[in-house]
Amino acid sequence: MQLALKFSYILIGSSYSFLLLNKIYFGISLLLGIILMMALSRPNKIYFHFSNIKINFLFLTFLFFLSCSTINSKIFVRSISVEIYLILFILLGLNLFFYLQKKPEAFQKIIKILIISTILNVMIICFYNLINYETYKILTNILRFKGILNIVTILVLILTFFHNKHYLYFPIIFLIPSLILSDSNAPLLGIFSGLFLCLIFFFIHKIRFLKKTVFFLLVAIFTLISLKNVNNLPNKFDIQSIKNFEFKIPTTLIDPHRQFIWGFSLTKFKNNPLLGYGPDTSNFINDSQKIIGHEETGDMTFIPSHPHNFFIEILLELGVLGTFSFILFILFINYKILLNANDREKFYLIFFNGYFWGSSLVNFSFWLGWWQGSYFFILSLIATKIFLKKKKL
Repeated sequence: MQLALKFSYILIGSSYSFLLLNKIYFGISLLLGIILMMALSRPNKIYFHFSNIKINFLFLTFLFFLSCSTINSKIFVRSISVEIYLILFILLGLNLFFYLQKKPEAFQKIIKILIISTILNVMIICFYNLINYETYKILTNILRFKGILNIVTILVLILTFFHNKHYLYFPIIFLIPSLILSDSNAPLLGIFSGLFLCLIFFFIHKIRFLKKTVFFLLVAIFTLISLKNVNNLPNKFDIQSIKNFEFKIPTTLIDPHRQFIWGFSLTKFKNNPLLGYGPDTSNFINDSQKIIGHEETGDMTFIPSHPHNFFIEILLELGVLGTFSFILFILFINYKILLNANDREKFYLIFFNGYFWGSSLVNFSFWLGWWQGSYFFILSLIATKIFLKKKKL
């Protein structure tokens, strides 16, 4: 039994090493490891709800609106499948948290394996990129680990959260050339977003008497800037309008293809603003495969499977009700974790969320299993660390 438990720790802690091989292997490793670990320990209790009443209410509210969007979906089978595994990811993270709270020794073993695995992963990616650098200059499309770098980057940057040791800054030496050689913009945006949120939190934390004023002022400024930029996106998609469109948003900031994708998605959102088109169906909306035809985008389609922006994607597919119930659910979970964290831990938690959701503004589909599952897995580990520390005090 002890041998099987150790094997489960290895599967969980090294799951991101399996991701380097195949995304399916990652999922199998993580799921099998967690299920095996929980099955071998008594009592074999499975939790289907949170310990906080408000979180449960927000979770059920989100599930209700998500289910309404699924029922209203253009492709019900596709939507119900992604709804099920989103719920499973959330419950998996929840059960992992409750289990590790009772088994701190298991948490420490998993974290040790995760640290070793992360260091090895970033070294492998770095050396692979260096060895194949000349090939990249000729055939730039064979950047094998470009997508995976999104999650490897945040793992490298939060290693010191789990163990406050100076040597854990060392893997950043391998991370920097990997990001440069892979031409990875999403991780850079994630890092900037994380640092920016930490900076805002720092000033709000220091100026306590202006906390609410500063917060609402920042929200208002961000909303106004977003609305202005939304109005500058393309909103007409006939051949003539596309060819004559002049980019008001600098294409160095948002590339031409994304401007058309986002403009198209937001235009379509207005047709189903409350419930959307259904989870994971953006690629099947009318005209979504129409050729853009603008000289700066070539023959790229409007939505090559998703809008490449998690917020626009869930707004388009879940509508206002599903989108904002999900955001409130995520915000409140993090708020409850934040209340139990010390100052150092708060910055790590804020940076993690800033990185994940910031990089999600320009990269993967919200429904991509390994990316979505990674959020709840890593958040569960962060929460476990914070609450275990509280128990020791």
